[in-house]
Amino acid sequence: MSKDLKNVVSVSLTTVLSRVTGLLRDVLIFAALGASAWSSAFIVGFTIPNLFRRLFGEGALSSAFIPVFSTIVKKKNVQSALAFFSHFIARWTYLLAGLAVVLVLLVQVFLSIDALPERWVLSLKIFQWLLPYMIFICLAAIFSGALNSIGRFFSASFAPVLFNLVLIITVLIGISKGGGESGIIIWLCGGVLLGGLLQLLLPLMDLRNQGWSLDRKSDAAEFSESFQSFWLLFFPSLLGAAVLQINILVSRLLAHTLDDTAVSFLYVSSRLMELPLGVFTIAIVTVFFPMMSRTFEEDSLDSFIEVILRGTRFILIIVLPASVGLSVLSKEILIVLFEWGSFDLSDVNATVPILVIYTLALPFYSITTYAIRCFYAGKNMKLPVRLSIIVLILNTIFSIIFMNIWGVYGLAFANLLSAILHTIFAVQAMKESYMISFRKGLKDLFLPILIGLSMITVICLLGKVGLSYFDFTHKIYAFVSVSLLIPMSVGCYFCVLKIFKISDLSFVKSLKSNHEISD
Repeated sequence: MSKDLKNVVSVSLTTVLSRVTGLLRDVLIFAALGASAWSSAFIVGFTIPNLFRRLFGEGALSSAFIPVFSTIVKKKNVQSALAFFSHFIARWTYLLAGLAVVLVLLVQVFLSIDALPERWVLSLKIFQWLLPYMIFICLAAIFSGALNSIGRFFSASFAPVLFNLVLIITVLIGISKGGGESGIIIWLCGGVLLGGLLQLLLPLMDLRNQGWSLDRKSDAAEFSESFQSFWLLFFPSLLGAAVLQINILVSRLLAHTLDDTAVSFLYVSSRLMELPLGVFTIAIVTVFFPMMSRTFEEDSLDSFIEVILRGTRFILIIVLPASVGLSVLSKEILIVLFEWGSFDLSDVNATVPILVIYTLALPFYSITTYAIRCFYAGKNMKLPVRLSIIVLILNTIFSIIFMNIWGVYGLAFANLLSAILHTIFAVQAMKESYMISFRKGLKDLFLPILIGLSMITVICLLGKVGLSYFDFTHKIYAFVSVSLLIPMSVGCYFCVLKIFKISDLSFVKSLKSNHEISD
């Protein structure tokens, strides 16, 4: 097994654990709070620190930091890169702390508005409580980017598991204390702060074990060129990431204007959609982004294209069946995972159409996420920004139009349309030399994947019909459907790929035999 495939597997396994514990965390939250004003307020309040995490952490900052850090490693050595990192992390700690102070003052201004609805007041208070988490998680993402650049992936991908475990424990404590929804919210916020701190400490300690220390013995002027390169990459990347995250924020804020439950329904659907997105797409992007940055820095166009092609194949092979399976078994999966406590069957039925729409958008989100990182690795920061701005405008227009027709389902449909257009724009922006290689490299996938997806659909639909003849309660029926039909359909899908001699492992082996890429 090649090193890059091992890294994908390592990141995928830890990300699976992270997503599973994250789902358990959300199941407990909704079981305790239901689809209510409390859960919606927590989601909105937690969304804003997460927005800054994705802007200043794993989004714009990492996209600009990793190419610069990788260049120092390539041209000098790891020790020089770690010395640069010491100056870098110190500056960003000060900047994030200053930003937190400014946001606290802004929240106070909004809270002083007398006519502000109660659910908005609660969301702003929760956001204010969670601001330290923004600092912890942004710094954690920077540490993770440095580790990824030197080929270490485990601790950075495992850290979110600690965060989820802390929240699970605090939710259980909040439930056991019997303080009602307000008591659970307080324990939740405390868990977010403690979990965020642990999520920072784990990659920090791993980087220390690699020889890093905060002692800035080297002169910062030595890295002035690297800082200039970073800022040149960062500002366009910040604008692009801001547009993407504002897109998410706009959808949730618009949903928050509809009623007390719309945000919760959107969130549950997005969490299930993000399971394969986070487990596979983000894992592939995490592993292949540093590789793309290095091959581009080496001026090896063939290797650069081949690395992009590798990741694209992995994404198509894994994400497409996940999308079909989630769509066909959407209600059964929701019943198994979320129909507990205060989240009842009526909430499940209201969420199903949103989840189906989101699963249709999943392949487009995955391809776009990977394509944008391809542009970043090639240090083309302006094009993704322009595309993101266009998509933000379109999504906002679509959202306002369709939410007035179909409510929360219109918001989900607007997201789907925006995701499709974003993918089309990104693919069309690829250079012709890239597209020729992609068409050749992906040609053998289409027929086996099409047959495999058809088999998944047939197995799931016929299986559901067959199981409906048994005298199961709806809960048992959902459990049996999920536990039987998912393994059967997945096994059949990969059997089809094996018959056509398509698999991740055989693809990597063939690449190694034909054209070895250094890692």
